[in-house]
Amino acid sequence: MRCLPFFNGDTKEDRPATNSASVRSFSTTSTERDVRSGSDLINISDMSAESIRRTQYPSFTDRPSNLRLFTFSELKSATRNFSRSLMVGEGGFGCVYRGVIKDSDEPNERIEIAVKQLNRKGLQGQKEWLTEMNVLGIVDHPNLVKLIGYCADDDERGMQRLLVYEYMPNGSVDDHLASRSNSTLSWPMRLKVALDAARGLKYLHEEMDFQVIFRDLKTSNILLDENWNAKLSDFGLARHGPQEGLSHVSTAV
Repeated sequence: MRCLPFFNGDTKEDRPATNSASVRSFSTTSTERDVRSGSDLINISDMSAESIRRTQYPSFTDRPSNLRLFTFSELKSATRNFSRSLMVGEGGFGCVYRGVIKDSDEPNERIEIAVKQLNRKGLQGQKEWLTEMNVLGIVDHPNLVKLIGYCADDDERGMQRLLVYEYMPNGSVDDHLASRSNSTLSWPMRLKVALDAARGLKYLHEEMDFQVIFRDLKTSNILLDENWNAKLSDFGLARHGPQEGLSHVSTAV
């Protein structure tokens, strides 16, 4: 596996949050409200999602993104006003809710989603929100969780930052390894999960025209779909690999 490039930008790294199990692994954390670009310090709460994307990730803006833009009211309706009964995870980033939306290609069809909402009262998660939107917005692989879209609304209640993912009904690998689990994974299934995760990493490292270091590989960040296929999730700590001519980058968190 060849060495990995890195993008210009952040010099500080964040400690990953201790994620809850299941789709809880969609939650991330950050202690930074501002993003560094060159020598300038930018308060991202004062900028639109697209302008932040252009500033922090110039190499990504030239790449097509198929993300769907949601309004806050759409996601509020999809999650029944962010009902506690539909909450499937909580972390430093905020809460994750299960919801249902209309399929953009088939309006008569409905699809299940997981909605990750940034905590408006906290300072955590904004950098990770941007990283996930930019990385998952341009990658496409069966062993990476699919980011469907995002919401970046600002209203009288303040900033609203949300990410919308495909829903993974069988939770995380961590759910099925813990002693409290009622459905532990068999050894053949564990091997399949390992191979699926390796395929996702290989795609990030070797099969694109740029390379991404995942940096947060753990059982709670490997989710399982309805057919028990494993997919890597939570790209808030992901980085580009080394630029041309450099052999490595620091992966310290």
